[in-house]
Amino acid sequence: MAELFLQRLRPVTLGRSTTDDLGYDFLVTFKNKMGGINTFGVQVKGTESPVPASFIVDKKAHQRLTHSTIPGFLLVANIKQNILLYGWPDSTDRHIQLHELNDEAADELRKRLVNWTNSPQLAGARQARRMLA
Repeated sequence: MAELFLQRLRPVTLGRSTTDDLGYDFLVTFKNKMGGINTFGVQVKGTESPVPASFIVDKKAHQRLTHSTIPGFLLVANIKQNILLYGWPDSTDRHIQLHELNDEAADELRKRLVNWTNSPQLAGARQARRMLA
């Protein structure tokens, strides 16, 4: 379910982890408008229970999602109801706010992944250009 959804976002690459040590279930890459690539880690959780508005991740998963050089987000699949939700982690809170992935939300997520500019590398490059100007 999650992999099919990620394929619908039309990434350049979609890789599945071959080990549990990585902490992500998938790595996805998108071309950005500046000629580079944006890579994201995706952690997937599945449940048969109704999914609340926020999802609590364990401490290790939270640290991986918020303290990696690769930005990561969470996909939660309600297997019984065939519903997929996503959320971006906050570095100070293990509760991740979830949003249901309908067609409109999927389009917005793809735009965010393609247009991502909050990476430390880009921020550092912008700062370096300002210092040299």
